[in-house]
Amino acid sequence: MTRIAPLPPSAAQQEVCSQTLPLNEFLTFKIVALANALQTQVTRHYIAPVTPVGLTEWRLMGLLHQHGETHAGALARISLMDKAQISRSLQPLIDRQWVLRRVDPQHGRRHLLSLSEQGLANFNQVLEQARPFQAALLNALSAEERTALDQIMGKLVRAAAVIDAQAMRRRGPDSESAQPE
Repeated sequence: MTRIAPLPPSAAQQEVCSQTLPLNEFLTFKIVALANALQTQVTRHYIAPVTPVGLTEWRLMGLLHQHGETHAGALARISLMDKAQISRSLQPLIDRQWVLRRVDPQHGRRHLLSLSEQGLANFNQVLEQARPFQAALLNALSAEERTALDQIMGKLVRAAAVIDAQAMRRRGPDSESAQPE
C-alpha cells in the first residue's frame, strides 16, 4: 500500500483546541451522522424490501459468511459491538433458522454460530442489491481519495485504541466493568 506524503504544515493542520471544539466539529459526531445517513439508505432500499431483519442482523450474517462458524464473543471483537447487542441481534436470526447455534465441544458454555442455507441465500440476495450502492459511493472518490480514506480510517482506529488503552490505565484495572451511576 502506498503512503501519501504528508502535506507541509498549514493553518488547517494546527492542533485542534479541546477547550473550544464545538460539538458539530467532533469527529465522532460527523462520522456517526454519515454512518446513520448511509445505514438508513441501505436499510430502506436494500434490506427492508428483501428481508424482515435490520442492518445489524444483516451485518452479523455477513460476518458469519466471511469468518465461518464462530462464537458470539468473536463476533463482538470483530464487529466492535457489545456482546449484549450481538446476542439480541442474533436471536431473531436463530428464530428464523437463518443462523444455526450449537454447543462448542471445546467449551461447553459457549455456542458456535453459522449461517444456514436459508440464511446464506437471504444474505446473498441483499448483498446482490447492496453492492451497486456501495460501488457508487466508492466511485464518488478517486482512487487516490479511496486510498487516503482507508489510511485515515486505519490511523483513526489505531489512535482510538491507544487513547482507550491510556484512559483504561488511568482509570485502573476495574474500569472495564465500572458502570456510571
